[in-house]
Amino acid sequence: MKNTVDKKQQILKSAIDLFNHTHDVKRVSLEAIAREAHVSPTTIYNYFGTRENLLYEVIKILVQENMESSRKLIHSNISFPEKLIGLTNVKLNLATNVNNEILDTLVTQDKSIAPFIDEIYQNEIRPLWQEIIAEGKKQGYVDASLDDETLLVYMDILKAGSVNIDALKNWSENMRLIQQLSHIVFYGFMKKEVDFFRKDDTSATG
Repeated sequence: MKNTVDKKQQILKSAIDLFNHTHDVKRVSLEAIAREAHVSPTTIYNYFGTRENLLYEVIKILVQENMESSRKLIHSNISFPEKLIGLTNVKLNLATNVNNEILDTLVTQDKSIAPFIDEIYQNEIRPLWQEIIAEGKKQGYVDASLDDETLLVYMDILKAGSVNIDALKNWSENMRLIQQLSHIVFYGFMKKEVDFFRKDDTSATG
């Protein structure tokens, strides 16, 4: 059993290495991955079935690694601004270091990967956002007059890319939610400025 797990992990590691060193993931064949992993193409088919399934497993690993980095940042003892800057850098590193085909699959939420992304969002990302929102309010960086529910709905809207979500279906019965969302859209939800691009450091050294 251990040998099976080790072999599967070796295939995934080899796939990630090859995907990260090419401009076109489609050019990376199962045969090339098999050579890199020191297994036969048949072994890859036995574990993953298709190249597409292997790609989805690679995406899951990258997302989970990204989540682990974000979780460590949020649970660290650094300041709230440093956490936001760190979270931004985690996203930028993913966008910079991951192949475009993988990013496109994530951004468009291909129907085969969408259930996994939704599960991660509901069970991990949303709770982490609740933690960072609470900390931001406590330290005076996030507008404490805004309800947590409103801020989470705003995050849901950003994820969905539209306002077609359950929380807004009965909007006329929840005008406070609509008013606060409107406030966020026009004025934002921060009360203190965070120096994301280290402008203070630049001016101090200039």
